[in-house]
Amino acid sequence: MQQDLTDYINAQRAEAIEFSKQPDCWMGMLPEASDTAYWSQRVPSGTLAEFERIELEESAYYATADAYSKGYARSFDFSTMSDAQLEKLVKEACAEMDAQIEEDKAYQAAEEKRIAELASSLSVDVNTLNRWMEAA
Repeated sequence: MQQDLTDYINAQRAEAIEFSKQPDCWMGMLPEASDTAYWSQRVPSGTLAEFERIELEESAYYATADAYSKGYARSFDFSTMSDAQLEKLVKEACAEMDAQIEEDKAYQAAEEKRIAELASSLSVDVNTLNRWMEAA
């Protein structure tokens, strides 16, 4: 394994240890750099460049799967895409997830407003209306 990958692994582990010292905080760690069985399978060439490429391909897959679907994510051949294409795909998938979150917030606000208006039209508070609806 090349030294730059070992340094990256050790730096990530040190960051995780420091972060985890804070109350109620936890951060996952990469396996020890000395775990050659893991690293020789995970990064066969042992280079930081290959590790970063694998991480980018995995990020593209998981972001696409989360934003759209696993089936859609599986339709891509990430290994043939350039880094720029993968980064663009990740950015677009993240933007889609952000848009979905905003849409959900808007829907929730509209639903709360509708329930408040219904409660008001019946001259009851929202809790009473909710109790009535649960009992119905």
